[in-house]
Amino acid sequence: MSSPTPSRRPLQRLGLVGIGSAVLFVGIASPAVAATGVVIPLEPSEVALSAVPVENIGGPMDPMTTNSSAGIFTPVPVQYSGTITVDVPAGLDDSAVEAELVFDDDGDGTPEATYSSSLAPADPDFLAVTGQGTGSVTVALPADDPAAGDAAVLYLQPLTDTFGPALTYYDPLFYELGFDAAAPAAATVHPELAAFSQVPCGITTGERCPFPTPVTVGSAVTLDLTAGSVLRELGLSDLAGVLVGLQELDNRGFPTAAAPVELTAQVDGSTASVVIPDDTAPGAYSLVVAQQTPSGGISVLNAEITVVAEEAPAVVPPAAAPATPAAPAVVNAGLRSNTGVEAVETGSTGSVAIAAGAGMLVLAGVGGVAVARTRRRPAAEGGTCA
Repeated sequence: MSSPTPSRRPLQRLGLVGIGSAVLFVGIASPAVAATGVVIPLEPSEVALSAVPVENIGGPMDPMTTNSSAGIFTPVPVQYSGTITVDVPAGLDDSAVEAELVFDDDGDGTPEATYSSSLAPADPDFLAVTGQGTGSVTVALPADDPAAGDAAVLYLQPLTDTFGPALTYYDPLFYELGFDAAAPAAATVHPELAAFSQVPCGITTGERCPFPTPVTVGSAVTLDLTAGSVLRELGLSDLAGVLVGLQELDNRGFPTAAAPVELTAQVDGSTASVVIPDDTAPGAYSLVVAQQTPSGGISVLNAEITVVAEEAPAVVPPAAAPATPAAPAVVNAGLRSNTGVEAVETGSTGSVAIAAGAGMLVLAGVGGVAVARTRRRPAAEGGTCA
């Protein structure tokens, strides 16, 4: 069984418009308010396990460099009629494992020769395997076959994991081999068990799911290995030795060519705190959280975050000084002034009082609009699981 290829969906953004109880006070609410002191629980819903042929990639996995992602494999040198022993990673059951050796020297996808342990021992293409169930499987390599060439891939499967249901191993374990008369007659390789996960969505969902709270540049992010995290099944009891990197993502959610920037982690038991550098450009990033397991494997968890610039403090205009009311004109009751303004007696409902009331409503409306404008804030971009 092979691991499914995750698909990528475009990040969806939802703009939420908030309408206040007063019609004049209208604002735009952000779908997720940027915050400092964000806490990300390291609690994935599922973990995908894979046996990594570290000898093919130049050494142990290092998620903070590109040595394991460049796609260049160095074949393990072996001899025809020699042996190769594979030390199966702890946590995998090899009691029913079979072996297959596929020669495709020209790389055209059509094998020149295929040897298999599933064939009858009398078959010339039979591949002898010993050590099943011991954690150390030895394959007897075939004699030189000029038609097959010198490049082959060794597959070992099925292997099953011994963990709980949230952790799943994906076959096969494979090694690229290069046949060379000068190679050792007996070769031994030590693949590493890699555990891949992401939060908040499962790694096999095919969904892009940024953490819902955007992170402000220069602020701290706390990683929490919760008591119920399935990562503890890998033997991780705390975050001692954790490595944290910040990987820039493109607009499709894929890593850019730049290697992750390693961040300094302040570890306190099951939590670790990192600070997003002040010079980080706003955008989408993946927090790469890597830690070696006690058995020699590695756990790599990814959490996509949205980094936003620190919001400038709001500028509140000074309050206008109260206007000094003009002294009322003194006129004789019942007389008409030469300005054409009619005096209104106490308790009267004349036209001047009505006009004044209308003016107050207009001023209140203008003030409300001004307040609404000063209260507007740019909506910080966020994301939801697609």
